[in-house]
Amino acid sequence: MRRIKVLIIVLLPGILCLVCLSGCLRITADELYKLPQASEDYLRLQTQINSVLDQGAEFSPPVSGPNRQAVQLKDLNGDGTNEVIVFFTTPDDGALSIYIFQMIEGDYVVADIIVGVGTAFESVRYVDMDGDGIMELIVGRQSGAALKHMSIYAIKDFHSVLIASSEYLEIEIYDMNADGSDDVVVFRLPSLETGAVAELFSLMPDGEVVSSEARLSTGIERILRILTGRLADGEPAVFIDSEGKYDNGSRVTDVLALRDGAITNISARGAGGLSEETVRPFMNISDISKDGVIKVPIPRLLQGQSETPYYAIDWYAHNLTGQSSLALTTYHNSWDEWFLILPFDWRGKVSVRREDTVVGERTIIFSYIAGEEGPYEDFLKIFKITGDMREERAKLPGRVMLVSEGAAVYAFELLSPPNSYKLTFSEELIRQNFRLLYSEWISAAD
Repeated sequence: MRRIKVLIIVLLPGILCLVCLSGCLRITADELYKLPQASEDYLRLQTQINSVLDQGAEFSPPVSGPNRQAVQLKDLNGDGTNEVIVFFTTPDDGALSIYIFQMIEGDYVVADIIVGVGTAFESVRYVDMDGDGIMELIVGRQSGAALKHMSIYAIKDFHSVLIASSEYLEIEIYDMNADGSDDVVVFRLPSLETGAVAELFSLMPDGEVVSSEARLSTGIERILRILTGRLADGEPAVFIDSEGKYDNGSRVTDVLALRDGAITNISARGAGGLSEETVRPFMNISDISKDGVIKVPIPRLLQGQSETPYYAIDWYAHNLTGQSSLALTTYHNSWDEWFLILPFDWRGKVSVRREDTVVGERTIIFSYIAGEEGPYEDFLKIFKITGDMREERAKLPGRVMLVSEGAAVYAFELLSPPNSYKLTFSEELIRQNFRLLYSEWISAAD
């Protein structure tokens, strides 16, 4: 059975080639039913792999990460020819082995074997960490239900050298110092000795591994989301959303950047080491404005006309000194799957309420707050319209259709002339500022 699997793997490139060339070649019906013939070098590779399997090994593909095949092709040394990397386990002794097969004079030979221990390969990544055109291997191995161990191997002349290792919960690959070469950042949750930690590994041109650590916020119990992107001043950074128990909510974001050559939690404040400004009850970090700058959402309760709470979301961007500034404000309607970017001059002057009195129409009404206690003067309605005749209903007098999305149509209506109440709004602004809401941004608000 193993040999059949290997045969399928090594024949796959040939099958793909036949498919790609089928528009240019004449193939008879009989020929279509013939198995493609593998090249001699692939047959020899099959023999090499089978010899490992015959010794009691089994395929052990990585269980997560970007590369999950048992047999992988990768040009490790930048010469334009792919090496073949195969992942095995030997159940008898718990060994995990990586075989690297190199093409030499038309034949695949074993160039190196990397041996470790564990229950499974958790992940593997190929990263040029020092810009020399030769890939380093970032190998994660699972040991038991929760423990994971990372090893970084330099491959020089196809001889692997272990240059760094660490336990980890998550691994992120990112160019932290913007030098054109990727670095490795690992994250560990609290232990008896330490809180949650991020550790950066960089490989210098001379082969030296440089590492540094940064504490994440105190009280973290679970990492929810990791994003890489830029700060407001253009510097690269890693953003970590985590869960814990805090006075102002259960979610906190730590912002990590390189400062004085070391990874630093630029959002943490005080001796307690908490990124206090980012604590909130809900919402995910996001590059919501699609400019490459990751922003932290902070919900703000709007003055309301009913007991139902409605929130605006203030999105803050950080700079390298750790200072945050308001980048934009949105209203998120997670129920109807849309959001609106709010002009800055709406701040403190606009209220929101829901009004669903027509079957098949869900309506959000924006109102101008004329005084400290009101009155509330409606100036904008946004509709989600479903059911029959939805496009026709979106074009009723006074309404402007925004977008048709599957079984729903979105539209709006201005109830006051543009720019009334000294507020910035117009048909063009509503069109430009309206967005459909993706699941990764959906909050508990609304």
